[in-house]
Amino acid sequence: MKLIKSLLTIAIVFALTINSFSNDKTDGYKVGDKVSDFTITNYDGATYTLSNSGAKATVIIFMSTECPFVQPYTDRLLGLNKQFGSNGIAIWGINSNKTEPTDEVINHAKDRGYTFPILKDDNNVVADMLGAARTPEVFVIDNNSMTLIYHGRIDDNKEADKVTSNDLQNALNDFIAGNAITTNQTKAFGCSIKKN
Repeated sequence: MKLIKSLLTIAIVFALTINSFSNDKTDGYKVGDKVSDFTITNYDGATYTLSNSGAKATVIIFMSTECPFVQPYTDRLLGLNKQFGSNGIAIWGINSNKTEPTDEVINHAKDRGYTFPILKDDNNVVADMLGAARTPEVFVIDNNSMTLIYHGRIDDNKEADKVTSNDLQNALNDFIAGNAITTNQTKAFGCSIKKN
């Protein structure tokens, strides 16, 4: 009986340990966590390093050339870049989809007229590090402290005329004003990032 109890205890501890490691690898960062630095050498030959973005905060938006939840956001993203770029906020679009080749990403960015860089995350390195699962999905990092200050959606509806909550815009307004971000976590919706 003692042997069975001991084996059961060992099995439970082992399962909890494995689960703990598993969560660390798949959950990514939570709001308030320090974020590891990363560098992407992009298809345009430029190097983008998070800690060297030159911004007060960097908005990372996981993008897709095909996802029907991403396409309606073009005008809103251009508007956000125009509104906040002059306030020291950098926006980076990151494409981590293995099913969307670099040439497709380049052409899509040109066709859409994005005024912020679109980076190709080969092998899903940045998506895996942050724990990104969807497009579009947003992570805002305070570059001074390298802390995640907002995570979630751009707003609450892919159709612009049905939006009732401008979550990313509100978070950036709070940050620029020096206030605590009222809503720093929302649920992202969209297409899954294609890693295979």
